[in-house]
Amino acid sequence: MSTDFLAPGRLWLLIVPAALAVLYFAVLRWRRTTTVRFTQVDLLDRVAPKRPRWRRHVVAGIQLLGLTVAVVAIARPVERSTEQTKADGRILVLFDVSLSMEANDVDPTRFAAAQEAARNFVDAIDPGVEVGLISFSGQVNVDVNPTLDRGSMNNGIDNLELAESTAIGDALSAGTKLLVNSADPNSDVAPGVMVLLSDGETTVGRLTSEGAQEAADAGIPVYTIAFGTDSGTIVDPVSGQTVDVPVRPADLEMVAQTTGGESFVAQTGDELANAYSSIQNSLGETLGEEIQIVKELTWAWALAAFLLLSIAWSLSLWWLRGMV
Repeated sequence: MSTDFLAPGRLWLLIVPAALAVLYFAVLRWRRTTTVRFTQVDLLDRVAPKRPRWRRHVVAGIQLLGLTVAVVAIARPVERSTEQTKADGRILVLFDVSLSMEANDVDPTRFAAAQEAARNFVDAIDPGVEVGLISFSGQVNVDVNPTLDRGSMNNGIDNLELAESTAIGDALSAGTKLLVNSADPNSDVAPGVMVLLSDGETTVGRLTSEGAQEAADAGIPVYTIAFGTDSGTIVDPVSGQTVDVPVRPADLEMVAQTTGGESFVAQTGDELANAYSSIQNSLGETLGEEIQIVKELTWAWALAAFLLLSIAWSLSLWWLRGMV
């Protein structure tokens, strides 16, 4: 933030109050050096009554200050600052919390590695961009509404819990509705983007293709990450048997293609981090142009000058003329 003037050339008028100040002190000095002598003290009191002394200096000082402030107002002072225009969109992270994410084919597990990568991704996003979190297993939960509060996002990621089944189609539908409802209805830009991480395919709810088409119709690109390897296994919590849970990227590739996003496959924590980094670069600038805000302060300085001169005028009537 900075302050300057729209008409700085007018500041030369400051020589007027400066000259008046010099003249005032010159007159005071002249008065001290000229002494009129009277032989009768009573006559002196009648002809030259006691002056208000320091009060006249106060009045003169306020008048000079008022004139100085008036000159500043004439030069049209302004306050300049810059700010980003409103975000063109929001980023919504869709996080798979199905039981298959418990597989340890990724160190330490798919789930733990995905949480760490998601936190790093969120931290890398421009602080002026809102980010939200949706988790999905057999049910879809909006864990964090789009917000600038990165702490809320990190807490939401930390508190995710695994559950049965996978509802990718329902998650895409819920994310689309959330972004559309959060967007400015008068804006002509996309309401946001979604970043979908999963290791499998839809097992319950709407078809993945239906959710993808809903996002595409709303103009929301979806970036997908298929996370895991073909050798992933988990222990079935009901039967206690070991179950294969290989990564299935086909549906996720379809989602990205349908919505105009990009698809990635990550088999390690490092590859997942690279995928998130590539998505971050693909998103580009999600904020609008940086604009300069110019706030003219002329009225404030003119008001200050008016008040100072009004005070000086009132004091001159009260102190110097004895009208009150």
